[in-house]
Amino acid sequence: MMVKDKNEYEERADYIEETLLSQWNVQSEILEEVQKKLIEKGAKVLIGPRGTGKTHQMKIAQKNCLEDSKKPFSIYVSFSKYYHLEPLISSNPAAIKIFHTWMLSKIILGCSESNKKLSNKKVTFFEEITEEELLKFVAQSEKNVVEPWHEKILNNITIFSTTNFINTSMKAAKRKRAILLLDDAALTLTKEYMIEFFDVFRSLKTISISPKASVYPGTTEYGPRFHLKQDVDSISLWFNPFGEDYNSFIEEFFEKRFKNTTLDSNIKALIKYASFGNPRAFVTILRDYELKKGSTQSKFNQIIDERSKLLKDEYISIKQKLPQYSSILEVGMEILEAIVSELADLNKKLVLDEETKQVIFGIGDVTDKSTQRMFQFLIEAGMLYQLPPVKHGPKREYERYIPHLLLLLQKKAFSTSRGFKISEIISFLERPDKKHPHRKTGIQSILSAEALQRLKLDLPSCFKCGAHRLSENQKFCHNCGSELVSKSTFEECMRLTIDQLPLTEWQKNKILEETDLRTVKDFLASANISEELTKPNGFGVKKAGKIINTVNILIEEFLA
Repeated sequence: MMVKDKNEYEERADYIEETLLSQWNVQSEILEEVQKKLIEKGAKVLIGPRGTGKTHQMKIAQKNCLEDSKKPFSIYVSFSKYYHLEPLISSNPAAIKIFHTWMLSKIILGCSESNKKLSNKKVTFFEEITEEELLKFVAQSEKNVVEPWHEKILNNITIFSTTNFINTSMKAAKRKRAILLLDDAALTLTKEYMIEFFDVFRSLKTISISPKASVYPGTTEYGPRFHLKQDVDSISLWFNPFGEDYNSFIEEFFEKRFKNTTLDSNIKALIKYASFGNPRAFVTILRDYELKKGSTQSKFNQIIDERSKLLKDEYISIKQKLPQYSSILEVGMEILEAIVSELADLNKKLVLDEETKQVIFGIGDVTDKSTQRMFQFLIEAGMLYQLPPVKHGPKREYERYIPHLLLLLQKKAFSTSRGFKISEIISFLERPDKKHPHRKTGIQSILSAEALQRLKLDLPSCFKCGAHRLSENQKFCHNCGSELVSKSTFEECMRLTIDQLPLTEWQKNKILEETDLRTVKDFLASANISEELTKPNGFGVKKAGKIINTVNILIEEFLA
């Protein structure tokens, strides 16, 4: 297999040029419905795990609106850097006000960007504030820099001034209404900011303005004043890994994006199933397959083992970001592995049955809040695909899930012979499902009594007297009355040392011995990190660039 264009393997829509994004765009029934809902009236939330295409769909909607005068005036904004404002929560009493203004400022700047693309020269910026000042405020807020002149921004940037600017821009463009495409809105590290975000989101909704936000299915908390089903419609974006729409999507996706690539149809099908309905995963696995050496069997075995470990590591890493859910996450991994093992054993018994497969797991009595949270985390991490629930009589409702197919492939659940025969595996995967899923009455029939006892929140103790917290939302210690301060995930990330970075031992030693860099914070604080990383003997510009990219990816994944 030969690939000529390295851009084909770019995993994130944020880093793909608009022309390529448009050229590679795939139409399908599901995606056309997503586009329709993004552009139509009303507030919407686009829900899906990482890699399912939320950013791609929002950028396509933005492009289509800008190019078609009959469509609404569109504004695209990414809030991916919200976590830079997280330290303000514990250090600045005006943190929520700053975040509120930062959010509105980014929307105004996004609106200004749309004006420029549409040559809306009639629209003037605010009389009190220049665009340069607003850009500077956003940049400084993300660096936790607070200056006296910010008061002018904080006092003048309001919901009213923002909606007024949007309406003025919309009318100047001769559009009847506007949509706000608010990407990366799952502010999972900061509950306080997330509640504020959705308060602002709801306030921006008017007759002429329709806000849309992309979120995750598990850790997004909407706050007490925002109700998902009442205030907005939700749009699900995740292909059923066995759906015909996913199959046709992959065929067109491969044809458009990898037109210079030759690939056996069975190998492509196996990569499709291993991607589990996730387009980003398809690109990653295809790239890994192209880069690895050896036989088809050895390459796939390596990919399956590496990807399975990566999926589990990413899931467990949520503990670092949300330590209060550590036990729930650990129990979640135990129940996932139990489900996978049971389904793998069942499929091995179906080897001689040439008609069916068993990949759907049904479980009843998922009403406990901790149990629901556990399954939500597994869904958000892309480990479980949720199907609509089914009823088998009174009080016998079952939630249905498909576990990640990579984990079943790793257990050789679909191998009909001792060797590695892709055609046999694909034939097995293409069998129809058994009439009923493999069912359990509840998690107590899967987990041990000890594991069930661990299915609870791990709340940090009072820093002053050591008393255990009584609830997640407790603000003051019930024992000594001291204010309870939450640990900053951002600051935890900044404290990561060189030894903890995913670099080679030689690279770590050279950096420690020949530079002043000691932590991730030092990387971000350096005035010229590229120059700093070329100081060690044997480090050139290219190697420095790769190390910087590695650290940036680490930060992004740690805080995502």
